[in-house]
Amino acid sequence: EEEEEEEQDAMEAQSSIETHFKFYPSLDLTLHPDGACLDDGNEPGEYALNADEFLFDSREECCAAWFLDADLCLAATGHGTGALLPTSSPTVEDVTPWPTWSDDVFDDDDEEEDEGTGLGTGGGGVYAEGPRIPKIAPPSSPTGVEGTTTIPSPAVVVSQPTEQRTQPPRAESPVFELMKSLPEIVDRNVEHPEPRVRSLVAQVVGAYALYATSLLNWMSSHGLPSHSRSQSEESQTNETQQLPHELKTSIIHSQKGRRQIHRVILASLRSHLAMKEPSRENNPSAASDGALDDTTGWRALETNLHALASYIDGCVGNGFVGENDEEKREDGAISSGSYLLEEAHLFESHDGDGDGEWFLSGLQHCSVVHVNRHVRAASAAVLGVLIKSCMRSRRYSSRETRDYLEDLLVESDSLFRRVLKESLKGTLADNWSQVRMAGSVLCRRYVGALMRIYRGRKKAAMRDGEKVDEEEEEEEEDVTVFESAAGDLVPMLLPRMCLNRFYIAQGVKLYSQDTWKTVFEQQKQSREGEEDTTATAVGGGGMGAVARNAAPLCRYYAKMCDADNHAVREAACQGVAELAQKLGKHSLYAEFLAPHVTILLQALLMCFHDESWPVRDEACLACGTFCLAYAEECLPELPTLFERWTEQMTDQIWSVREDAAVALGDAIAAYGPDMLEKVMKVLKKSLPAAKDQPAMSREEYKKLQNDMQAHTGNQLYSCGSLAPKLRKGGAGRIGCGNCAIDRPKAPWEATDGCIYLMRELCVRFANRDHSEREDVVLDDNTLLPLMTELADSCRLSHYPQSDDLRTTLWRQLPPIAEALGKRRFKSLYLDLFIELLAKNLDDRCGTGASQLSIHAAGQCAEELANLIGVGIFRGRLEAVGREDAFDRVMEERRREQMMAKAAGTGKFLGAKNFSPFGPPIAG
Repeated sequence: EEEEEEEQDAMEAQSSIETHFKFYPSLDLTLHPDGACLDDGNEPGEYALNADEFLFDSREECCAAWFLDADLCLAATGHGTGALLPTSSPTVEDVTPWPTWSDDVFDDDDEEEDEGTGLGTGGGGVYAEGPRIPKIAPPSSPTGVEGTTTIPSPAVVVSQPTEQRTQPPRAESPVFELMKSLPEIVDRNVEHPEPRVRSLVAQVVGAYALYATSLLNWMSSHGLPSHSRSQSEESQTNETQQLPHELKTSIIHSQKGRRQIHRVILASLRSHLAMKEPSRENNPSAASDGALDDTTGWRALETNLHALASYIDGCVGNGFVGENDEEKREDGAISSGSYLLEEAHLFESHDGDGDGEWFLSGLQHCSVVHVNRHVRAASAAVLGVLIKSCMRSRRYSSRETRDYLEDLLVESDSLFRRVLKESLKGTLADNWSQVRMAGSVLCRRYVGALMRIYRGRKKAAMRDGEKVDEEEEEEEEDVTVFESAAGDLVPMLLPRMCLNRFYIAQGVKLYSQDTWKTVFEQQKQSREGEEDTTATAVGGGGMGAVARNAAPLCRYYAKMCDADNHAVREAACQGVAELAQKLGKHSLYAEFLAPHVTILLQALLMCFHDESWPVRDEACLACGTFCLAYAEECLPELPTLFERWTEQMTDQIWSVREDAAVALGDAIAAYGPDMLEKVMKVLKKSLPAAKDQPAMSREEYKKLQNDMQAHTGNQLYSCGSLAPKLRKGGAGRIGCGNCAIDRPKAPWEATDGCIYLMRELCVRFANRDHSEREDVVLDDNTLLPLMTELADSCRLSHYPQSDDLRTTLWRQLPPIAEALGKRRFKSLYLDLFIELLAKNLDDRCGTGASQLSIHAAGQCAEELANLIGVGIFRGRLEAVGREDAFDRVMEERRREQMMAKAAGTGKFLGAKNFSPFGPPIAG
C-alpha cells in the first residue's frame, strides 16, 4: 500500500509539472488596460520562437520586464497590493470596450449606410489597400464561459453614453504614456520617405483620434458639462460622480496631443499644396519625353490626405469639455471631439484670407485638378468623411449648432457646398475608374445627407405647427425628395449619376445602380379613398426626375458622346438608348424628351464612325430605338441613318453587324412597307456577297497569319487592344478601344450580316398573327428565294472564313424556324439546310470544320429536332445517310445534361457537397 501511495504521489507531481504554463505578457488593452501577465496557456505561438523575451517562470519577472508599472500589472490578476481577485468572468461593467481602428464607430440613427473612410483600413474602406474591405464585426467574449457577455462596440459607447457605465484606464496606465509619445512620433514620420510607413502613420492617427475622443465622451458623461444635456442633468451628474483629478488631467492631455497631431498633418498638407505640382492640363508626362508620370504619388500628399481622413473619421466626440477660459486659450479651441465644431475656422470664408480658403480650395484642387489619380481619390475620401462628421455631430448638438452644421451642406453661399459641387462635378466624370468610384461614394454620402436634412426640417416644421402653403405642398408632391433636397445641384448631379450606371467598370456601374435605387426608392403614396394598387412613386421616381431634367441630361449625354474616353462614349450611347426606351414609350413623359431628339440623334450619328467598335455597336441600337419611339422626329435624319445602318451591316465585328440588323428591324417596325422595300433591296444585293470572296486555302491563311516578315517593325500595342498606348486617334480620342487599324471589309462579312437581318425579318414580320405591323407580313413567295440563296452561299468552302459563316447560320436557324412555325418550316425550308447541317455534324469526312461550327451544328440539330420531332428529323437525315452523326450528337447531349445535373447536386464523380467559391454548402 505504501508503494502504491508513493507511486500515485509521483504521478500527481509529474502531472502538475506537465500542466504548468509559462507566464507571458498580455497586450490586450481591452481586457487589461494596465497590462497583465497570464499563465493560461493561450500565449501566441510566435512567443515560443523567442522564449527568452516573451516567456517567464514568474509573474513578477514578466511584469517587471514588460510594463512600466509592475504593481498595476500584478493587480490586474489579483496579485498586487490591495487588488481583489475577480470572482466571475468579465462582464460589460468591468470590461473597458475602448475602440480600435478596425471598429466601425458610426452608429447612424438616421439609417445612413456607412461607407467608411474610403481608405481600406478595415472600416468599409475602398481605395488605399485595394477593393472595398467589409466591416469587421465587434469582438465577442469566448463562448462556453458562463457569465460572459459580448463586448459592446464603440458605437454603443458613442451613441449611448449614459446606458453603459465603463471605466477608462487609470491615470497611471501605460496607454497614456503611449499617447504622450505618439504626437512626436507622428511628427517625425508623417513625411517619411517610405510610403508604407506613411500609410501606417495614417492608421495610427485614426486610432489615436478614435481613442482620445472616446475618452472625451466618457468624460463628458461622467461629471463634466456637455452641451447636449440640460443643466439639471449636469448638476445631478456632478453630485453623484466625481472624476479623479489625475485621470481628468490625463484625458485632457490626450486631447492636446490629438490637436497637435492635427496641426502637424495640416502643416504638411499645406506645404505640399504650395509646391505647385503639375495639373492635368499642364502635365509633363503627357509628352513622350516627360520625366514624370501620373500614377506615382507626389511625396506625402496622398498619405497626408489619408491621415487627415483617418483623423476626421476618428473624431467621434459628442460633448464640449473646457471648464475655464484659461484652459480653452491654452488648447487654442474648445475640445468637443467633433471635427467640424473644433475646426470651424477651416470652413469659413474671409474674402480669400482665411484658413477655409486654403483648406477647402486645396481639397478641391486635389480632387479635380491634380494630375495624380490616387491624390484625386484620396481627396474625395476626405470630403466624404467631412460630410460624415457633419451628420454625426448634428445628432448631439443644440438646435443652433445643428442648423449651423446643416447650413454648411445646404446653403448655396456655403464655401463647403461650393467645393463639394465642383469636386463631384470633376470626380464623377473622371477618366480613371478609381477616381470615378471615389466620386460615386462621395455622391451617395452627400445626396443621402441632403435628403435626411430635408426630411428632418420638414418634420420639425410640422411639429412646430408652421403653416405650409397648399400650392407649395402640391409642388413638392410633384417632385422627388432628391430634387427638393438637392435643389440647384440636380442639373449637375443627375446626368452624371445616370451615365455612371452604364460605365464599363463593374464597381462603378453596380455601385451607381445601387445608389440610384437608394435615392429613388419607391415611396408609395395614394389619395384618400383610393386602393393601394393606385399608389405611385413620389414625383414619378427616377423616371419622373429624369423627365423633368431632360434638358441638362441630354446636353450632358451629347457632350459625353464626343468624350476622349471610349468607355464614356459607350456609356453615353447606352444612356441615350435608355431615354428612348423608357421615356419615349411612356405616355406621361414622352413629351419631355421630344424637343431633344434632334441633338441626341446628331450625337449618335457622330458615334457611327467611332474608332471603338463598342461605341458603334451601341449607337446602332440607340438610333433604332429612337426611330421606334419618335418616328416623326427622326424622319429628317432617316436617309443618313439608313446609310449608316447598311454600312454597319458589313462591319468587321460580328456584334456590330448583328445590332445593325436589329436597328433595321426597328426601322421597318417604325416606318412600314416603304422601309421594308429599301431593306429588301439591300438584302438581295448583299446576301450572295460571299461568292465574291477571293479563294484561299487554310494553309495559305495560316501562313499569312504566322508570316514573320509581315509583322516585323510594326506598331506595338498594349493591354490586348488595337490602340497604341498614349496615342490619340481620330478626333483626339484615347482609350483601349480606340482602333486606328482598319482592315478592309471582306465580302463574306456582308453575307454574315444578312443572316442576322433574315432572323429579324422572320422573327418580327414572317408570322401574320404575331407581326409587329399589320401592313408588313413576309410570305413564302418572298422568303423562299432568300433562304435558297442563303443556303447556296453557306455551301461555299473556297475560303477559310466559310466555317465562321456557317457557325452564324447554325446559331440563327433555330429562332428562324420557331418563328416560321413547325409545319411551315418542315415543309418548305428544312430540306434546304439538312444536307449541309449533316455534313457539318460529321467531321469524319475530312472537311476540317472548326470545333465552334461543329458544336453550333450539334446544338442547331438538337433544337430543330425538338421543334419538328426527333423521329421526323432523324428520318430526314436518313435520306442523306447521316443519321449516325445525329445519334452520336444526341447521345453526347444527353451525357452532358446528366453530368451537369449530377454536378449541380454534388454527386458528380463522387464529389461531396461543396462550392469552389465559398464554404461547404449545407446538405
